[in-house]
Amino acid sequence: MPPFSEVTRIEAAIKNKSAKELEWSLWYCRMRQAVPSARPADLKYWRGIEALVKETMAPPVAAKAYPARKKKAGRGLGMGPVDPEADS
Repeated sequence: MPPFSEVTRIEAAIKNKSAKELEWSLWYCRMRQAVPSARPADLKYWRGIEALVKETMAPPVAAKAYPARKKKAGRGLGMGPVDPEADS
């Protein structure tokens, strides 16, 4: 039995990353979950497909690059400079 045309359309939208088709796919997934006679297995399936669609729609998150602090010379544990003559 071939898959439903809507499922094929959603799979094509995810594969091609077409913005308009992804919006339709998101609407369709939500509509299928809102049907009062939907079985729990159907709800789980459409939630999973909705997550895939949302993941495809979201722009890639750029990794944050924090500037590295340069260490100052002569800084240690807060004891200050150590003089070997001060111990005498």
